[in-house]
Amino acid sequence: MFVGLQKKANLVFILSSILFFSAAIAGTQFATQYFVAHESKKVEAVLSKNLALVRSKFEANIFQDTYLADSLATVVTIDPDLATNHWKTIAQKLLNKANFVRNVGIAPNNIISMVYPLDGNEGAIGLDFRTKPEQLKSVLKAKQMKQVYIAGPLPLVQGGIGLIARYPIFSDYPVNKQYWGGVSVVMDYQKMISDTGLDRFDGASISLRKHTIDGAAGEVFYGEESTFSQADVEHIIRLPSGSWLMAAKFNIDELKHIQETKDLSNAIGGIATLLVYLMLVLHFLHYKQVHKASLLDELTQLPNRRYVLNLLDELTTKSMVRNNFALLNIDLNGFKRVNDSIGHQAGDELLKHVSAQLIANVRGSDTVARFGGDEFVVVLRGITNDASAKKIISKIQQAVEASDLLWYEQRISPSLSVGFTLYQGQETNVKQLLSDADKSMYQQKRGLKE
Repeated sequence: MFVGLQKKANLVFILSSILFFSAAIAGTQFATQYFVAHESKKVEAVLSKNLALVRSKFEANIFQDTYLADSLATVVTIDPDLATNHWKTIAQKLLNKANFVRNVGIAPNNIISMVYPLDGNEGAIGLDFRTKPEQLKSVLKAKQMKQVYIAGPLPLVQGGIGLIARYPIFSDYPVNKQYWGGVSVVMDYQKMISDTGLDRFDGASISLRKHTIDGAAGEVFYGEESTFSQADVEHIIRLPSGSWLMAAKFNIDELKHIQETKDLSNAIGGIATLLVYLMLVLHFLHYKQVHKASLLDELTQLPNRRYVLNLLDELTTKSMVRNNFALLNIDLNGFKRVNDSIGHQAGDELLKHVSAQLIANVRGSDTVARFGGDEFVVVLRGITNDASAKKIISKIQQAVEASDLLWYEQRISPSLSVGFTLYQGQETNVKQLLSDADKSMYQQKRGLKE
């Protein structure tokens, strides 16, 4: 019997041992795989962050030199003779301040007559854009837009590859009906690529694609086209006019070092997993906090301009079900007078007061945002006709204008000018919707003055 019990105990011990080691091995393997998975996500998060920095640097570089060059276009617009007579001095000052501008040119009637510096760029003198269809497209696009247009990257007559900021010049500014010619500012594309670190980026294959003049997806001018079909991350690089699309595919080889630490992970897998998890949670919470702050107006705590632009883009995008809505543009009348006569602190309180009244007089499904300064934007969901929109606008105006702000011993009576436009699934864009609502608001404001 004792021998039997011993055998039974030994069997239980063996079975328990097997179960224990099986559970330990399975648990260790699970912890290891969990650790590896989270470490992989960390690596990808770092790569994504670095990609975002590359995108931001691209945008900053292009915007900086483009807006520096805007001063040159302004001089030519105001006095073409002055610009041509003092061409070298004016152009030299621009190049001294810019980081990537390699040369600038002026083209009356779309024929380049002057280039600075001339050395190395002689081949551009006398170039008639009408003989270069690809370049002519961007020149005509800038003329049509009546503002700067970024063309390229494209091969240059004088050699090399460049980005070209096309500035249309009109002799009857600000009417802009009489086209005079243009100013071209050539930026060094290769130098810009190097400065952003794109050509030295480790851990991902990166490609860039430009949009065509009509806004469609254009050719891939950096990297491989296949990256776009396999992309782990995509970023839009916004230009002063138009945009590029950047796609990245992570290289799995960069994660092999994680697998090489598997033996160590087997020993400390549970602790490491917990630490990684806590780090990811903290990182996510921090991201949520920062992201939320970036979409809120600091003074009124309303959604800000960035938020409402993103919202309108989502509501009007082709990839979503389009819902009807009314877009209200609200201007606070006499706000400058309050700031000047009573003080900016009173002005701030008035903005917060009006914000609270606007929120109190719209539905929970609607969105109230501060667009900037004394301007508010309201998105009213489900509005299908002018009558419904005007009814809500009347309610908002009556409520806000009936609610005075008591500032110490002074009573401030708010007054609103409200314009609106309807979105009913028509082909349009966010810029046009905002412009229509803005025009409607100014019509009402003029009516009040009359």
